[in-house]
Amino acid sequence: MSEESIVLGDDRAEDGKTTNAPEAIVAIDRVTKDFGGKTAVKDLSFTVPAGQICGLLGPNGAGKTTLFRLLMGILKATSGRLLVDGLDAFENRIETKRRIGYLPDEPIYYSYLSAREILELSAAMHGLDPRETLDRIEPTIARMKLADEMDNYAEDYSRGMKKKLGLLLAILHKPRLLVLDEPTNGLDVESTRLFYEMMSEAAAGGATVLFSTHLMDHVTRLCSHAVVIDEGKLAAKGSLAELRAQTGLEDIEDIFVKLTAKPQQA
Repeated sequence: MSEESIVLGDDRAEDGKTTNAPEAIVAIDRVTKDFGGKTAVKDLSFTVPAGQICGLLGPNGAGKTTLFRLLMGILKATSGRLLVDGLDAFENRIETKRRIGYLPDEPIYYSYLSAREILELSAAMHGLDPRETLDRIEPTIARMKLADEMDNYAEDYSRGMKKKLGLLLAILHKPRLLVLDEPTNGLDVESTRLFYEMMSEAAAGGATVLFSTHLMDHVTRLCSHAVVIDEGKLAAKGSLAELRAQTGLEDIEDIFVKLTAKPQQA
């Protein structure tokens, strides 16, 4: 990480007391995750308030996917604490998952189930009526141009279609938080624009969105705030305006490069 790395958006006043910040749907407090001799996430802290669209940025291997798996309760932190809507992400992982809609970078589906059956199964697991749920999301299915593919095996879908189905699964139960790992990877221009629209609509409807991306124009178009991590550690956090002011740079890509630049070897 560059020596010029900065930390923004601290939720404490100068006297150390917590300020009247908006309710935090995601609260990550000094989280470290070790895998044997390798540390994937190190002493990481930040919050994401309700209703915010926040970009999680970092180079390959920075720890973004590990962090998402920690939030989902798939992994347990070596130290520190992750809260989702006030619940411990690991200790209360069943209840936490009811509050999160998660889209992994590479969705994997049962080979013997159609898209319709997968959605019905997911609805039932969330305690919803499968038929009523599919009726409710039918306009969204049509919007995604999946209506004619619903009875085909999801495993045979193209990568882009799998991503669309994954987003349907993420929003199926009207979660308070969307956690999206590289949501537009594999999508064409039209589908990417649709994802933009749906993420903005979700936030306007009261959901919080935390998503990772390598595409800085996505951040500029969608996000009010961003968190930058590098080698598992926090490099910066704050509004896009704060990031620009602190680095003296306007372009988000230039800011990202500056924050994650490695010192040149002599």
